[in-house]
Formats: sequence, structure tokens, C-alpha cells
Amino acid sequence: MPRPRRFPFLLSLLLLLPALARGEEAGPEHPDNGENFDSEHIFGFAEGSDIGEKGEREIESITIGSFGALAGSYANAGNETSFRYGVTDELRLSIGTLSDYFNIHDVPGFGDHSVAEFSGIITEARWHILDWRTSPIGMTLSLNPLWRRTDPNSGEKSGNFAFPVTLLVDSQVIPSKFFTVLNLIYSPSFLHPAGRREHDDSFVVITGGSYALTPNILAGAEIRHENLAQNGNLNAHALFVGPQLYLRPAEGLSIKVAWAAQFPDFAAHSLDLRTYPRHEVELALAYDF
Repeated sequence: MPRPRRFPFLLSLLLLLPALARGEEAGPEHPDNGENFDSEHIFGFAEGSDIGEKGEREIESITIGSFGALAGSYANAGNETSFRYGVTDELRLSIGTLSDYFNIHDVPGFGDHSVAEFSGIITEARWHILDWRTSPIGMTLSLNPLWRRTDPNSGEKSGNFAFPVTLLVDSQVIPSKFFTVLNLIYSPSFLHPAGRREHDDSFVVITGGSYALTPNILAGAEIRHENLAQNGNLNAHALFVGPQLYLRPAEGLSIKVAWAAQFPDFAAHSLDLRTYPRHEVELALAYDF
């Protein structure tokens, strides 16, 4: 099971809407080619293909909260805070830290504990292959090796190395108005719980869209399907659906909020709450300079 968020964030962000709308009315007309949009941040749990320009630096903090289990009380909030640097217009490198908060009680198969801790190190290299401004689609390949000292679901001490590989594809369907996204994520993980060696393979597909209410406010929704194979056996899958909101309150600063709820997927008639949470919430802050 993954990670939770605090709904007061939503209220405070919605209070920014009138100011952002006024900024749009007073600002210059947005160009028809949509070049002022940074597609990386305008979707929900998915990400667009943009990586910024050569020399651009960015600090990004992403918190994902998960809650809801088959039985008992489960809450998990995980944070990734990274520094990103554009080496060239086509290559960006990143390094960051992982931290988690777990509050788990009476969940079958999980130990009871409530703890906040540093969890690991994450790195990333992104190669920008196609630009949606000059091509029918945008495309970026992400290599994202990470090391964790705790299990991301249970919080138990466990050496965990993963190497996610992600293909990020997006497109401008209506110039400066409507954008679509597709993420394909394959993530092999190697875990060492209680002296044992385990190998998990995760494959995730995310698709969605985002509509520009103004150049500073975009709203949309997405669908995410997750599959998990443990030690070579495909034994877990889940479907998540939910909305997202993107705000740009100031130049260089972006805020993204997304929520997803689990629904029975195409192959199941019930939720998989043993492996996945009932709800996930994301808050992402990014500042480039």
C-alpha cells in the first residue's frame, strides 16, 4: 500500500483561484501555440514530457498520501524532495531524498507502529526525445534508480533497491486549452525483508487530460491501472480514477493537487485492499529558477 494528505491544503489552494483569475485578466494574451505551459506538472499522478531548458534548476517536493485498508487503520504519507538540473535541452539530472510517515494499527500482515523517518535516496535521468510544440506528441524517457531503507508499504526495515523506467507521452489536442498524457511505468524492485530476498515487478499505465481554465489554472482527471508481480507471479492489480488541479500562483512556482479512488478493475469484482489503498492524495510543489 502506498501514501496520505491533508485536505486543508485543498481549501487553501482554492482560495488562490480568484487571484489567479484576476492575474489572467490583467496579463497578456497567452500565445496560441501553448509554449508557456510546462506540461510536466499540469497533470495529476501522471507527468508530462517537458524537462525545462539547459541550465534551468528546479526544486520539487511531492507528497503522496494513502489511506484505507481491508481491516484496521492504515495511513501512509511519503515525500520525495529533489533538486533537478537541465544539463542540456534534452537531458535533465536529479537527486533527492525520500521520507515517510506510517500510522498502522490492526492491519492483517502489518506490524502496528506510528513513525516518521528518513527512508532513502532517489536519482533520475530524463531524456527529452520529442517536443509537443513542434511534433504531434511530446516524449521523454525517465530512468529513476532509488534506494530505500524501509518497505514503502509496511514501514518495516528492509533494504530495497528499485529501477523504475518510465515513458512520458503528452499532446496538445486543443492549442493552449486541452492537453492529454500517457505514462507507461515499469519498476523492478529487489527487497530483503527479514533476511529473505524477494523480487517484485510493477507495471503502471496512466492516462488523462487537463483543460486550461486560464493559463494559470488547469483542471482535469486521469485513470491509472496498476499491476504487481511478486517473485514472478502476477497476483495484484487495481484501478484508480480521480481529478486533479494545477495552479501557477507566481512565475516559476507551480502547485498540483490530485486525488484518486480505487474502483474494481476489469478483471475483478471487488477492491484489492490487501495490496493497494482505498484512496490516494498527492500534493506537489515545484519552483524553477
